[in-house]
Amino acid sequence: MTCREHLHAELARLDLLIQQEVWRWRQMNSPSPQGGEEFRGLYVSEAEVDAILDGVYPGNARPTHPLDVEPTESAFQQAIERASAEIARRKAASTQAGVALRLERLRALFALTPFDVDILLIGLASEIELKYERLYAYLQDDVTRKRAGVAMILNLLCATVDERLSARRHFLPDAPLLRHQLIALFYDPSQPHPPLLAQYVKPDPYVVEYLLQEDGLPDPGVLDARLRDLCTKSHPTTRFETLLLPSDVKRQLACLAAEEPRTAPTPFLILLQGDKGTGKHASAQAICAARGQPLLTVHLARLPTQSGSFGSTVRLIAREAYLTGAALYWQGYGVLAFPGHDDDPRPHGDRELLHAALFEYPVVSFLPVEDVDRQPDRALLRSPCLVRVTYPRPSYPQRRALWARYLDGNTAPSDADVAAVAGRFRLTGGQIRDAVLDARHRAAQRSPGEQGISPDDLFAAARARTSGQLIDLAKKIEPRHAWEDLVLPADQLTQLHEMCDQMRYRPLVLGEWGFDRKLSLGKGLNALFAGPSGTGKTMAAEVIADDLGLDLYKIDLSTVVSKYVGETEKNLERIFSAARNSNAILFFDEADALFGKRSEVRDAHDRYANVEISYLLQKMEEYDGLVVLTSNLSKNMDEAFMRRMHFTVEFPYPEEDARRRIWEIVLPDEAPLAPDIDFGLLAERYRLTGGNIRNVALTAAFLAARDSEVIGMDHLLWATRREFQKMGRLAAEREFVMESSDD
Repeated sequence: MTCREHLHAELARLDLLIQQEVWRWRQMNSPSPQGGEEFRGLYVSEAEVDAILDGVYPGNARPTHPLDVEPTESAFQQAIERASAEIARRKAASTQAGVALRLERLRALFALTPFDVDILLIGLASEIELKYERLYAYLQDDVTRKRAGVAMILNLLCATVDERLSARRHFLPDAPLLRHQLIALFYDPSQPHPPLLAQYVKPDPYVVEYLLQEDGLPDPGVLDARLRDLCTKSHPTTRFETLLLPSDVKRQLACLAAEEPRTAPTPFLILLQGDKGTGKHASAQAICAARGQPLLTVHLARLPTQSGSFGSTVRLIAREAYLTGAALYWQGYGVLAFPGHDDDPRPHGDRELLHAALFEYPVVSFLPVEDVDRQPDRALLRSPCLVRVTYPRPSYPQRRALWARYLDGNTAPSDADVAAVAGRFRLTGGQIRDAVLDARHRAAQRSPGEQGISPDDLFAAARARTSGQLIDLAKKIEPRHAWEDLVLPADQLTQLHEMCDQMRYRPLVLGEWGFDRKLSLGKGLNALFAGPSGTGKTMAAEVIADDLGLDLYKIDLSTVVSKYVGETEKNLERIFSAARNSNAILFFDEADALFGKRSEVRDAHDRYANVEISYLLQKMEEYDGLVVLTSNLSKNMDEAFMRRMHFTVEFPYPEEDARRRIWEIVLPDEAPLAPDIDFGLLAERYRLTGGNIRNVALTAAFLAARDSEVIGMDHLLWATRREFQKMGRLAAEREFVMESSDD
């Protein structure tokens, strides 16, 4: 017996039930009046009903088998029992032959009772043959009531009043038919708030299509029309060996794919926790490919925001997966995962509705979250149905392999450039894929006739993947200085070069040489730049950022330090969390205010201030990037900070030779200079820092522009005088006057 033959047999049994009810109706009621043509369409005549039931009605799509004996209650009951027994025999034969009957599968999946199946069949009948609309109108004594009403269904299936009262439970909201949205109840809009008996049954459109298809299972590519804009269905072919993931993660995924179904169907929830682009979706595809399951990706952001609509939609999606044997990937689950999530635009109830749907249906659900440092709610974590997979960011060898995979061999930069960008930027696989596409686009714009990607294209594209996350928390500094602009003693310059070397060769030393396994914390680089204001600390940070090709973010301490308990730690957590994904250099200027020596605890304020310092120490140790702190005096810094500094670079007041070099390079090549400028005199006479000299040069330029002259010695001397006044330093007037050659 095929699926369609099964439906025909069930409808033939339904015809017997209808004949029985018509016979009962006529036994209790006088015959309906037989009107003429003027009444056609206003009622269903007995002659029309008899024609339908005798199988001679013009609209019949299949033959009807009327009762072949004198109609009595006993005769109808025996005929119905014989039809039921024959259906049961043919179903058993189909099962033995390996034929999957859709109606039987639906009954088993949703634990429907025979009464539930009959309700569904009565509603389905008018979707198959319109003759049932006429019969239903006749049985309900109203030509406008063409759908199966609850009262009519109870009359068809129940023999007594007590049976009808007990059977009402099948129409309750938590009954299988309504809970799984296999049917819906509706009513005449002109009769608001009708009783249950006055409502009608309508089978779910997708269930109708599912039952009417001939094959044993629905086409896996066909989605419920209501879900096509919300979900994407695929048939994954990804293999585990193609995933660039740590070996322990791949082993865990393979075990999940090989896990045998439980004896009692239960949900299987797999929490995939890792940064964006770490391979969560690819892992779900590999598991589904190994299990031979289609994957239904749900775009949660597209779901309706009203709680009622959201709840019914997620249940509809879960039912779809259960019915078709698909696994679910809830894209965007992380927004709902954490109570009080900052980016959560939905009410807290939506999270509960989603979790209820997850536990309702025994399907595989992948729950991707990007916040690796937070825990989902306890109810989910305590569930025995939950398995957690954690994705670390790709290691240096994995990043190199990912760059090599996505870069075209004919257009790729050199291996050295690929190694450099892989070491410099801790990108995920998804970010690397996007960076390669961006680099190709940049190369095409730069040289439309060529396809080669330059190192600059590669580094710019990689930087673009990491910028933006710190914008709300820090100020991005665009480097404008290079090594030749930096005037420092030789030892300090050597230290700065060593810092760059350590950042540049970290992948080699920590990764390939194995030092990473020897370090639990402190894998980043912390540096303290100490010295008076204007001695080049900020410039040095810019030079390092420019040399390494990394973004430089200056932390505004006014947005970090808070008078409220716990707020400073929260702000620091946000900064370091965003920086971790940005591969950025963190620059804490004048950090004494936050990182100064811990005080003796005299009150609660002192205690919490010390907690803030300890918390920052912890975050610095956990950070894998470069952190630069500046202080006007290194002795002001807490000893615990000093112990954790990999470099402490002292920026001294420049000596005369250094000041002369600064004077020479601070004035741009384009600036018009008078021949009388004596840089040696300026360096000898005025003990200024590089920042002061820059201010003097700029003020002198504006004075010269006002006078429509080139920048001369007089302008520089007057500007120096103003700088001394601003600094509050006393000096004799003669110090700002050029000595005459006659003296």
